[in-house]
Amino acid sequence: MSTQQDDILARELGKVGSLGGKIGGGAAGAIGGSLGASLAARFLPTEQYQQQVSVSRDVTTAFTKLASFLANEGRIANDSEAGTSQYPKISGVLGSGLLNMNPTLVHVEVIGVDNDSCLLLVSGAAKEGLIKQRSAQKAVNRIMEFLGTII
Repeated sequence: MSTQQDDILARELGKVGSLGGKIGGGAAGAIGGSLGASLAARFLPTEQYQQQVSVSRDVTTAFTKLASFLANEGRIANDSEAGTSQYPKISGVLGSGLLNMNPTLVHVEVIGVDNDSCLLLVSGAAKEGLIKQRSAQKAVNRIMEFLGTII
């Protein structure tokens, strides 16, 4: 059974496979690398990790800074990739794991607001093979470290 999250991660891994294939085998290698990585990703388990953090900033400031961070470190997910939530959120795709080559889907949701602070839930999801890179955990920790700099 495939979820939207799995489809996004498979597509992102296909991009990485395409780059590797292109380096090794030109245009034909890029196509093969993309197809191979996308297909293999569909059989890999998706590992997830999440943490909560209280940020001493208003939601608008926190999300503006997060958007800048996600755009600089990876990319901001579009509305169809972000999925739905009962809370305001921002989503993106960050490279994580070994050499930041494993695409990780991250979400930051506002789950509470109090005066000039907000409670955020940071979650990540990544495909993992036999050798666990803890990509989801590493991506969430990178966001947590960034949030620590804006407090």
